[in-house]
Amino acid sequence: MYIENMLSLQPIFEKQTIMKKIVLFLLAFAALQSFSQPISEETKRKFQFGTDVFIDSWQNVPHELELKSVNPGVNIAGSYNYIFGKSNVSFSPGLGLGIHNFYSSSLTHTENDSTYFQKIPDGISYKKAKFTATYLDIPLEFRFKSKAEFRFAVGFKFGFLIKAQTKYKGDDYVIGNTDLVIYKKGRIPHVENTRYGFTAKIGYKWLNLFGYYQLSSLFTPGKGPEMYPVSFGVSIIPF
Repeated sequence: MYIENMLSLQPIFEKQTIMKKIVLFLLAFAALQSFSQPISEETKRKFQFGTDVFIDSWQNVPHELELKSVNPGVNIAGSYNYIFGKSNVSFSPGLGLGIHNFYSSSLTHTENDSTYFQKIPDGISYKKAKFTATYLDIPLEFRFKSKAEFRFAVGFKFGFLIKAQTKYKGDDYVIGNTDLVIYKKGRIPHVENTRYGFTAKIGYKWLNLFGYYQLSSLFTPGKGPEMYPVSFGVSIIPF
């Protein structure tokens, strides 16, 4: 028995596109530049750029989903600091990109105006079954930064869904043989278009601990699992 909603998909070869290579190059170049070139103290006071690398602990997970123990994600964001007078406190709105993943033994299935997860049939050998949600984020934070560069921040983040997709790599369960294939599904019905939750950071200079507690559900209530991520990781702040 095979998962019905994937029958229309065609196998594609696993390779990096030219656009992905360009994006990766630009990110690597930006990181190299931020460390290699001196940045004025005034710029450091007014602007902040950082990357959060984290692991998600998903809440309210359906039992059939069977998530893997490690589900990594990443945020990249820049912000402007509105400093309160001559104090060490600022209000900082920003703009960023957030990517959340989870790996499981299931794929999405949509039926009767509802999306749920269906377990990959027994006997099918696979290397990857992944769900990814990518958001355009607007983080808002209140920050404290001492002269010794001890940092503390609390805030709230709004996100707008850019794309939700699944990726499967393994036996060709559609045809019913053991040929290695890759299936991608780039439109998942009933994923919420917005997300929001609380954020917090604490650390010293460029290395900080990071946390995010999402209040909104991944899927529209009543039309999919009402699961949400709680994220823990590190935040790297070059400036």
